[in-house]
Amino acid sequence: MTAPPQTNSQGLDTSKVPITEEHFLKLIEQEMFKVEAFTLQKVTQLREIINTMEALLKQTNSAGQAAWDAVAVDAKANTIADEFLRLEKYVNLNFMGFHKILKKHDKNLPNNPCKAFYVNRLHAQAWVRGDYSDIVVRLSNIYSALRDDHVAEENKDASQSFLRSTTKYWVKTEDVSRVKYAILRHLPVFLQKTSTGESDSQFTNSVYLDNDQVELYHGRLDKTPGAIALRLRWYGPGDPQLIFVERKTHNEKWTGEVSVKERFIVRFCFCACCVYCVCVLCVPVALVVSVGCCQTVRTRIGLTRSSMLPRCLSLFNLTPRLRSTKKKSSRS
Repeated sequence: MTAPPQTNSQGLDTSKVPITEEHFLKLIEQEMFKVEAFTLQKVTQLREIINTMEALLKQTNSAGQAAWDAVAVDAKANTIADEFLRLEKYVNLNFMGFHKILKKHDKNLPNNPCKAFYVNRLHAQAWVRGDYSDIVVRLSNIYSALRDDHVAEENKDASQSFLRSTTKYWVKTEDVSRVKYAILRHLPVFLQKTSTGESDSQFTNSVYLDNDQVELYHGRLDKTPGAIALRLRWYGPGDPQLIFVERKTHNEKWTGEVSVKERFIVRFCFCACCVYCVCVLCVPVALVVSVGCCQTVRTRIGLTRSSMLPRCLSLFNLTPRLRSTKKKSSRS
């Protein structure tokens, strides 16, 4: 029978060489590199498989009909989606693991903190900040081919003013990709134009205005009739050129009224003037940009610009309260 190793007062094995700070940081670097190499390798493999499937979908027989087995292609697409979800879970677990290890390090060695530095390093890693939306889009195209979807032509003359009905659901952060893949098996993704091309999602930035009692927030939360939300919104990760000033008004269906969203556009340099009511009524019309709107909508925007903002800001004593950034996806 082998005798157990000697331990100290904390129950730790004294026969092992203690890990120095330098050794610990070196191990962190090595593990981060290992996770990044594995993640990029798996993503590359998935993209190569998708390349093969896309080439297969283009094959036809002498009669011009598809020369591939729909059942086999569907099974392969499902396998790719499952593999990608497993890879995303692997990334999330490792990201959380590094956070907890670094937090524990700073707790035990408060004189040598390193969490802030390495958390910034984590966010800069390709396996964390990587954009894999191309896999989502290409998988959606494969499922569309299986369903034999037809692409509708864009109606460029359509008005930007329309009524819509939405139903919202709470989804855990770790389940977002799983929900997206469950939906794209039945509906194609709606491609959105971004600074780097077309993607299934885009950065949406919002600044919500409210007062010290957060009246607007509670009114929207309680769905009080006539409750409003006032926000500034722009799209993309960089500095904005144009800002949408939006007001959403909630109305109950049983009253016969519909919930509406009104908005106008201002240039970023004049955004502060609008928010703090610095001569809002005197902002030249040329600074309010109307893109792709019919004359009726442009007229309504002008009226909204001149009356909506000052009344709301003075009535509720509103100031910017909350900034949010999210990646917004759509299905068509």
